[in-house]
Order: sequence, then structure tokens, then C-alpha cells
Amino acid sequence: MLHADLRPTDLRALRDRLGLSQERLARVLDVSSRSVERWEAGTLPSDRRVIQLLDRLDEIATLGTEVYGADLARFMRLPRRALGGRTAAGALVAGDIDEVLGLLARTAEGQLA
Repeated sequence: MLHADLRPTDLRALRDRLGLSQERLARVLDVSSRSVERWEAGTLPSDRRVIQLLDRLDEIATLGTEVYGADLARFMRLPRRALGGRTAAGALVAGDIDEVLGLLARTAEGQLA
């Protein structure tokens, strides 16, 4: 979980692990890209909703790294049938965090190839 000791470098590392630009992360969090830029520069988010979303994204990055290792960013970019032909990144932007997490969980359990 990120929220306990959240640091600007954690935000950047999370964004990098998921292969998201500042703008795309901003869309996932429903904030401005300037907010993400400020957070990465040192002024951290205080909005509980944003922190909860960041925690969910951290879950995705952690599970995704367990399943795909260094190929997590590739997983995020490729369209997936289980996500209706969308990419995982696109599903996140659409607010479908649980769908992406579910796909990763099923993959980790060996239900999907």
C-alpha cells in the first residue's frame, strides 16, 4: 500500500511500472495532469479518493509484476479480449480498475494464458 509512507518517487515509480504518462495517470485519477506533476515534485495528494485509487493501482502493479515481470508495461499496452478489446491502460482510464485487477488475478491463478 502506498498511502502510509507515500513519497513523490513512489508515484513516479508506480506510473513507470504501469507504463502511464502523467496525463494518462491524471485521467485514471480524474485530476489534472498538473496535479500529478505537482505530486511527483513533492506536494502529495491529500484527497482520500485519490489515495484509495493509487492504492488500487499499486495492487495492479504488484500483481502485474508477479504475473508478467518486466513485461507488465507490455500487458498494459496490448488489447485484451477479456477487457472487451481494450488495453489494460485504456480500461483504467475508463474507470474499470476492478476489471484489470480481476484479469490479473485470473491470470495469476492460471485461468487465462
